[in-house]
Amino acid sequence: MNTIELAERTSRAWALMLYLLGGILLLVELAGMTFMRRDFVDGFWLGIAMVCALTLLPWRRWLKPNSVLNRMLEDEAVREHRRMSCTAGFWASLVAALAVAPFAHDALIGSYDVARIVATAGLFAAMISFATLELRAAR
Repeated sequence: MNTIELAERTSRAWALMLYLLGGILLLVELAGMTFMRRDFVDGFWLGIAMVCALTLLPWRRWLKPNSVLNRMLEDEAVREHRRMSCTAGFWASLVAALAVAPFAHDALIGSYDVARIVATAGLFAAMISFATLELRAAR
């Protein structure tokens, strides 16, 4: 297997992992908001959210900038996809914040829950957008 095939396989696996992590993040948030209000679920959500945020960073370029595989996986198209997905995450978190603001004002939702909803919306949108753009580019 040459470097191009390895880069394509790695890119597809990365995109599928982003879908999986995004789904887990959303499920943990929904479970924590509805029926499992426990410290373990809160901690698990925080851990998954941190992993999701770290997956959106260009850490390959930072750790091994001279690797041929990493240069193929972090090209200008991927940088543009990352920028577009972070923009989608920003708008999703803004919409989520504006949507839950009236409920937080009337104390129907606590501030911690508002923060989790906003963070989950932003991370979920960014991860799904990035994974979709990467899979679309792989075709």
